[in-house]
Amino acid sequence: MAAHKNFSVVMMFLGLSFAAANINSNPATANTSEKQVRYHLAQNSQRQADDLLISGNRKFTAKDYPGAIADFTRSIELSPNFQKAFYNRAITRNLVGNIQGAIDDYSQVIKLDPQHINSYFARAHCLDEIGNKQGAIGDLDRIIQLDSKSVEAYLDRGNILHDLGDFKGAIASFSEVIKLKPDRADAYLNRGLAKYKLADRKGAIEDYTLAIKANPNYNLAYHNRGWTRADLDDKKGAIADYDRAIEIDRTYYLSYYNRGNIRRRYGDHLRAIADYTKTIELKPDFAAAYNNRSLSHKKMKAFKLAISDCNAAIKFDPNLAEAYYNRALSRRELKDKSGAISDFKMAAKLYQQQGRKKEAANALNFVQQVEQQK
Repeated sequence: MAAHKNFSVVMMFLGLSFAAANINSNPATANTSEKQVRYHLAQNSQRQADDLLISGNRKFTAKDYPGAIADFTRSIELSPNFQKAFYNRAITRNLVGNIQGAIDDYSQVIKLDPQHINSYFARAHCLDEIGNKQGAIGDLDRIIQLDSKSVEAYLDRGNILHDLGDFKGAIASFSEVIKLKPDRADAYLNRGLAKYKLADRKGAIEDYTLAIKANPNYNLAYHNRGWTRADLDDKKGAIADYDRAIEIDRTYYLSYYNRGNIRRRYGDHLRAIADYTKTIELKPDFAAAYNNRSLSHKKMKAFKLAISDCNAAIKFDPNLAEAYYNRALSRRELKDKSGAISDFKMAAKLYQQQGRKKEAANALNFVQQVEQQK
């Protein structure tokens, strides 16, 4: 099922919010104090740093990211505590894939301004991207300490807790979002998915319904509710939800795919094939759609078509054990003994590698059966 990921990194690009200092262009006189000289030098350095920040911003806008980073770096060298230069360099580093560099810069901004919420958001996003989810949660918790009504922080925190498998914690975070903003459809959707993972199908359907109430054109809510209704053997309700999801967004391939799965489950193979075909039209490299279409072809005794679909599934995912297994079944029906044995063995090997001992044993059992056939 689908989750709505809405990581709220605020990518504001900071320009100058203050005027450059007026610098006396006359050289220091003999009786200028050392303190005044240092002051003028510092002011001149800051002015150069400001100019480099502006230059970096322009290069960023022109998508000259290496040039922008170079200007921000020089700006920082001239003004080591220049928060805006660190922040803009962090954004640019993030954009070019230097995630650790971006984290370092956001950390420097936070050191200079411990209440810089945008940097906590951005750093949390970077930490999540490199797999440091606990670090990301720490930053989101800090945002919530600074702003207890930060809807986006609770939402992002819920998403990460969900990724970590802490579904109860995720539900608690999404509930805070809903408490603060009762019309957030994505919060209902994601809370519903967490409830589904905890096997609370009824609670999931209730949340998906609330998401639809908040946003009647929310295709993901219909999509998820449809799958949950199918789990509860509500075929009519499930198909109706997928019909509506597809009506809202005819380009979302998973809605066709899952409607096809439901139709196949209930024996409606012709319509299931039509749905899988549409899925493949939208996402030609989706191995699972070819594999599942092969199952419907096999049920209709179109074994050659089933084998063709398994071939495509294996092309796009060579480790899809089910595709070898299903191709073996169709080859066996066509009396291709050696082909069936080879596929069953390959399926068993992949199942073993994936820790699926029961499926591996079943595939090896078929190897023995086919070998004994005359």
